[in-house]
Amino acid sequence: MNLDKFQRAWKADASELKVTFDAELLSQQVQQSHDQFRNIIFWRDVREVGVSLLMIPIWLAMGIGMSLPWSWWLTVPVLLWIAGFMLIDRKLHPKAPSDPGQPLLFYAKESLTQVEHQIWLLRNIFWWYLLPFTISLMAFFIHVAWNTTGTWWGCILVTTPFGVFLFYLYRKIYRLNQKAVDEQLQPRQEHLQRIVANLESDDASDGGEVDDLVELVSSLVVDEQTSGDIPGGQDWGSWSENWNRIVPSWWMAAMILVPTLVGGYCGYRFSFSQAGPVFFQSVVAAVIPFEIMFFGRWYLISKRSKEKPPTDSVAKQIGAPAILVLILIFVISTLAVAAVFSFVGHARSGGSSDTEAVVVADSPVNAGTYAKVAPFSDVRWEGDLPTIRLTDGWAQLNSIDGIPIQDIMSFANEQYGSTARKRFTEDFVEVVSKMGHDLDWEVELELQFPDGEVKTVREQMTLVYQRLAAFNLQIRTQYNLSQEEPDATE
Repeated sequence: MNLDKFQRAWKADASELKVTFDAELLSQQVQQSHDQFRNIIFWRDVREVGVSLLMIPIWLAMGIGMSLPWSWWLTVPVLLWIAGFMLIDRKLHPKAPSDPGQPLLFYAKESLTQVEHQIWLLRNIFWWYLLPFTISLMAFFIHVAWNTTGTWWGCILVTTPFGVFLFYLYRKIYRLNQKAVDEQLQPRQEHLQRIVANLESDDASDGGEVDDLVELVSSLVVDEQTSGDIPGGQDWGSWSENWNRIVPSWWMAAMILVPTLVGGYCGYRFSFSQAGPVFFQSVVAAVIPFEIMFFGRWYLISKRSKEKPPTDSVAKQIGAPAILVLILIFVISTLAVAAVFSFVGHARSGGSSDTEAVVVADSPVNAGTYAKVAPFSDVRWEGDLPTIRLTDGWAQLNSIDGIPIQDIMSFANEQYGSTARKRFTEDFVEVVSKMGHDLDWEVELELQFPDGEVKTVREQMTLVYQRLAAFNLQIRTQYNLSQEEPDATE
């Protein structure tokens, strides 16, 4: 199906007044070009709809888990609008039914209709795509800024950086789409318009007209080879070739995989309670190096191809190293969604079980990590001596596992200065452990109750109410309540 044969054929016999050409061959070329173009648009739409639908549960999980204001939820109908718009658009502009052997003019008109519709979509992308997101996101930014500052000038000051960032981001997206229209879709539209005009003219069999027709179809096929520049669109051949360029060998696959696994292990090994569930921390620690390595490689290949188009031969069948990285992307994406739900569940449960005793196999001090636990639920202070709250009420703490409380507070004052009380309340295990004493999940406390009774009891560690303890300490200090006698009946 070499179109150059047509040119050589009629030029070799230019003396003839009428030239015949293989219309079926040209029809096949135009049909093939049209099918490839539709395939590119189809996969672009699949990705847009898929991402929009995937973002909805993530958006819901983040809103619930982080207790975000009502303006956060405005983006959910926007995501539904984008997915619905593209699905309805495809429904309203289906591929025209055709029988085998349709004339060249039929395929040319069908291709022209599809191209003109894509031009309309991208020319109006601001109205149906960018503007809805802009409204919902800016409403959220303004709402949060107003709740934070409470003044118009403060709201403007906080919102402006987000607005500027959003402006430049969407400006870049808009220009990218307009560039695709100007450099890819409009030339294709012009070629198809000339083909249709040529075929509908009365001089379609004239030598010059045939030459022009062949040239147009040839240019249409050539343009198809670069149509991957349409935002979000590439055919399978160029898609697999690009993946083979990004991940050409097992060495490159290892350069992406190994940092991801190491990051995930570090997130698991060195997790800390303030950052949420261990699973969530492990996934986050794996995603960060993966994004750095993978997108760094992607950017490098993209930059090289723009500076100098690749001329090397790359297999059209996607290679095993690239398949491994694709599987890794799928696994990472799945784990990321699961991690978000894990974090939400952790946040909603108040840190797993704040009111229940902690029962685990490891000790409170594990590989340099200190459990956020204590044998009390709240603390009052009389000078530097703590009065702790237990299930039976309040009592003055005299010793812990035989360690006098005066020694513990003396050490805390030397180590932490003005934050000694706060560290004792929130980091009890760390303070005692750094004194050189190992604690278990159950400790022995010597207590003195308000009626003068001294009693030794064993208490299990429970998770520290970090926010409550800090808040109580702040309130008591502010209102000079630290010297109050504890209520024995409380």
